[in-house]
Amino acid sequence: MNEAKLNEYIRRKAEILPTADEAASALVAELLAEMEQLMKDNERLRKSLHAAGKGKSRAGMSTKLKDALYE
Repeated sequence: MNEAKLNEYIRRKAEILPTADEAASALVAELLAEMEQLMKDNERLRKSLHAAGKGKSRAGMSTKLKDALYE
């Protein structure tokens, strides 16, 4: 899910809120807030995973290079 999709949902929410009842409006607001939080968490986890992967690949390449030099 990207930022554009979230913005589209927010725009659509604004369109339907005047005709929706209070319970539906509250549910939609809660779901959008949860979606925003999950997107932030997802981005944070992607960055962490990417950073962790960088360190491992360098160490692995370094070991492979050492092995090749010793042969």
